[in-house]
Amino acid sequence: MACHPRIESKTRASFLTTRCRNYEMWFANNVLVENAILGFAAKYSERYGTKLYALALEGNHIQGPAHFPNGNRADFMRDFNSNTARAVARYTGHYPGGRLFGRRYSNEFLSRNQDIEEYFFYTVLQPIQDGLVPKLSEYPFYNCFNDAVKGIGRKVTVINWTGYYIKKRYNKSTTIKEFTETYILKYPRLPGYEHLTQKEYSNLMHQKLEERRIEIVRQRLAEGKGFVGREKLLQVVPGTPAKNPKKSTRESHRPRVLSKCPVAREEDKAWYFDKHFAYKFASKLYREGDLTVKFPDGMYPPYRQCELPP
Repeated sequence: MACHPRIESKTRASFLTTRCRNYEMWFANNVLVENAILGFAAKYSERYGTKLYALALEGNHIQGPAHFPNGNRADFMRDFNSNTARAVARYTGHYPGGRLFGRRYSNEFLSRNQDIEEYFFYTVLQPIQDGLVPKLSEYPFYNCFNDAVKGIGRKVTVINWTGYYIKKRYNKSTTIKEFTETYILKYPRLPGYEHLTQKEYSNLMHQKLEERRIEIVRQRLAEGKGFVGREKLLQVVPGTPAKNPKKSTRESHRPRVLSKCPVAREEDKAWYFDKHFAYKFASKLYREGDLTVKFPDGMYPPYRQCELPP
């Protein structure tokens, strides 16, 4: 089954997920990797004008809703994921090598403010939904909720390793500090709440979080499921495969749009498949040699093998 074509959208947000190969937990219990990833999130959000609403580092995957007003999701994800993979290899002594991620990142569109909010809470509540801890205050790793709802700008750093190694070749006194860049990781407010003061917004988001948290805990306990707990999480060795990961294959169903509103969902699916079939038609002509064919906005020509001249 072929991978679905990518669509860049300046108006629709995206829910993004990138998973490690074999469900290995390379993002657990490694402060250096965690700090590096936060630095890349800040750096490339600034570079590409990305509105990153939330970010979860959940052991074996990275996830969160984001909006790309400049239509450059591909650029952001290329730089963010490639640098994350290098950071894991650099800061994990027992990393065996090879690619970090199991497959290309997944993307589902979020067209309404309500959908962005829904997947903001889905992201920040993952430690509870996954049965790790019953409260976020017990989660020992990074969670973006407080930073996001309180409007906190977190100071993070990124090391320009390429620049460092180039200069180090001819100047042995070069230090890493010379190539350490500083950024501020700050999550924008969820759309639709611009009229609230910061305190009102924070109180409302905490109230909504608690209501959802209580319901998730109630459902888990009703199903006879417990929680791993803080102490056991702190014993996880980076790279250990997750015990009960959510699994899927290339043939598994993956929604292209996410929304709890059936009307909005059908409208978004119509938009998506209009683009999809227009792309397939243009792609067929392009591969047959018509290089003047126009592709839908936000979509790119496929790879085409060119014939060498005789």
